Amino acid sequence: MKLLSSLTLAAVTVIPAAAIMAARPPAQQASPDSFAVVFRGLVDQDDRPFDPRQFAGQLVIVNFIFTGCGTTCPTQMAQLARFDRSLPPALRRRLMLLSVSVDPAHDRPAQLRTYGKLFEADGRRWRLLTGSPQDIARVTRSFAAMRPGEANAAFHTSEVRLFDARHRMIQRYAGAPLAEAQLRADILALTAPNA
Repeated sequence: MKLLSSLTLAAVTVIPAAAIMAARPPAQQASPDSFAVVFRGLVDQDDRPFDPRQFAGQLVIVNFIFTGCGTTCPTQMAQLARFDRSLPPALRRRLMLLSVSVDPAHDRPAQLRTYGKLFEADGRRWRLLTGSPQDIARVTRSFAAMRPGEANAAFHTSEVRLFDARHRMIQRYAGAPLAEAQLRADILALTAPNA
């Protein structure tokens, strides 16, 4: 019986995110408008106002970082950079990445630009975002990206999130280490001709 339970659980965990999303009632899906509202007021590594409409029709990967992190953040950034470079060019053109700093007091655009260069982040497709403490608090609350009641940036989530082309969250993935195989499978499913 114990073996059967383990096999059943394993079977459930490999259901593609696209199938899970299709089964969810519409009320649980975030609208593209709410995606834009959540990111309102943020600026990117080039100190440009961030506008999610620039990513209209593209898949989006979102993660949370801070440049002073010496453990999970640089590891995850390196894994995301490697993952991104491993994708075929046609698929890369359909995918954008957002890395949101949870430390707005220290992570200004210049620091984020330097940080992004460490990982050879393509600034046209990979935006490192910061903003006022209030704007970052709104984003981290929306994503439950910080431990409740915690202001220390070290207590942020290491999860990576995938949004479809309509900017509805599809799935959350382990980010340390990055769940590359599942992320790749879900991106391929979402970009398949019949998707």
